[in-house]
Amino acid sequence: MTRALVSTRIRLARAFDERAEKGQGTLEYVGMIALAALLVMAIVTAFGNGSSLGTKVTDAITKITGI
Repeated sequence: MTRALVSTRIRLARAFDERAEKGQGTLEYVGMIALAALLVMAIVTAFGNGSSLGTKVTDAITKITGI
C-alpha cells in the first residue's frame, strides 16, 4: 500500500513539474519582443523632434567633458 502511494505521489509531482514549464519559451520570446518594441519607441520619441543622433551624442559628450 505504501509503495503505491509513493509511486502515485511521484507521478503527480512529475506531472505538475512538467506542466509548470509548459509555454515558458514562448513567454520569454514575447517578453523580448515587448522589450525591443519599448526600446524602439523610446528611441523614436527621443530623436523624433528633428534633431539627429549625431547632434545628440555630440551635445552629450560636450556636456560631460565641458569642452
